[in-house]
Amino acid sequence: MFIEIKNKSKKSGILLLLVTLVAFAGCGEQINHLEVGEALLEQGKIEEASVAFKKAIEKNPNLARAHFGLGNVSAKKKMLEEAAAHYRKAFELDPKFIKAYQRFSAAYIEIGNPDDAFQRKYKPVEQNPDDPMAHIDLAVFYHKWDQTRKAIEEYEEALKLDPDNPFVYYNLAVAYQDMGLFEDKSIPLYLKSIEMNPEYDDAHYNLAVSYLKTNNLEKAMGEYAKTLEINPEYATVYVDYGMIKLQEKKFEEALAFYDKALEIDPNTVEAYYQKGIVYAFQEKFDKALEMNIKALDMNPKHTNSQFNIAVVYHKQGKLDRAIAEYDLTLDIDKNYEDAYYNRGQIYASKGNTPQAYSDYISYSKIVKAKTGSEAAALALRGVEDKERVQRYMIPSFKDWLLEYDD
Repeated sequence: MFIEIKNKSKKSGILLLLVTLVAFAGCGEQINHLEVGEALLEQGKIEEASVAFKKAIEKNPNLARAHFGLGNVSAKKKMLEEAAAHYRKAFELDPKFIKAYQRFSAAYIEIGNPDDAFQRKYKPVEQNPDDPMAHIDLAVFYHKWDQTRKAIEEYEEALKLDPDNPFVYYNLAVAYQDMGLFEDKSIPLYLKSIEMNPEYDDAHYNLAVSYLKTNNLEKAMGEYAKTLEINPEYATVYVDYGMIKLQEKKFEEALAFYDKALEIDPNTVEAYYQKGIVYAFQEKFDKALEMNIKALDMNPKHTNSQFNIAVVYHKQGKLDRAIAEYDLTLDIDKNYEDAYYNRGQIYASKGNTPQAYSDYISYSKIVKAKTGSEAAALALRGVEDKERVQRYMIPSFKDWLLEYDD
C-alpha cells in the first residue's frame, strides 16, 4: 500500500509541474519545452515528449539534455540506431554528460547484428581516421561481439585523439577487465576516469569489481560504498554483496542482499540468477531452476542463466536434458566457451570421443580468440584417459567468484 501511495504522489508531482508550466505560458511566460518533455516521458507519453524535445532543440540546437531526451524516446520505441545517434549528439555537445555515454553503449549492446553492421562502423574510421567518435563507435561494436583485443585497439586510438574523455578511459578499462588484466590495466584506467569525473557511479562500481577480482576486499568495499553514496539505488552493488556472502557460504545473508536488490529494482536479472546459484548449492534444484527461468523470462538472452539451467541438470545426472540445455545456451551465444567444455565432458563420459574432441577444440579456439592465449582444455589432453576425464566431470557455475569447495 505504501508503494502505491508513493507512486501516486510522484505522478501528482509531475502533473503539478505540467499545470504550473502551462499556467506560466498562459501568462505570457516562455514554456520550458525541455522540462515538459522530461515530465511527459516520465509519464510514458512518448510522442508528446518527442514533440516537446524537438521544440526545445528548435529554440536551442545545442541543448544536450534535449538530444538525450530524444535518445530516450527512440530507445523506448526500440529505434536503437536513432537512439544511439541522439545520445552521441548529447555527449558531443556536453563531453561530461556521462548518462549519455552510458545510454549510447547500452543502445549498441541491444542492436542486432545486420550483415552490413561492421561496414557501417568501419567506414567512418576509414573516411575520417582523426575522428575519435568513429573509433569509439567501432570499438563498441567489437566489444559487443567479444572481439575484445580489436576493441582495445580502437579505444586506445580514440584516447590518443581525445585524451580528456572519461568515457573512453572507462570503456577501455572494461575491455581490459574482460581480458582479466586488472592491476596493470583496468584499475589505473578506472582511477583515471574517476579522477576526471568523481561522480561516475559506474566507474566506482567497476573499480570495486576489479579490486575484488584481485582479492583486495577492503578497497572493493570502499568503492562499493562510494557507488552507493553517489547512487543509493544502484541495485547491482547489493547483488555483489550477496556474491561475497555466497563465497563465504553464508547463504541466508546472500539471499537477503539479493532480495534488497530486487526491492530497489524488481527487474534486476542478476539477483534472480544469483539466487538460482544459492539454491543450486543448497541442492534445492527446483528453486534453482525457477530463479534461472525467471531471469530468462526477463531477458531471453541471459546466457548465464540458460547455462546454469544446463548445469543443474548436469549435476543431477540428467545428461541428455543437460546436453539439450547446453545446445540452447549455444543458440543464444555460439561463442559461450564453457558450454562447449561442459557438453564435451558429457560426451566424453558417454564414450562419444569425436563429439567430445570437437567440443574441446571449439572451447580452446574461442578462449584463444578472446584472450590471445593457448587454452587447450585439460580434458582434451585426456580424451583417451577416461579416468582422468572423469575427475573433471563436475561442471562449475558461470561466475568468477564462485570457486566452491565441498
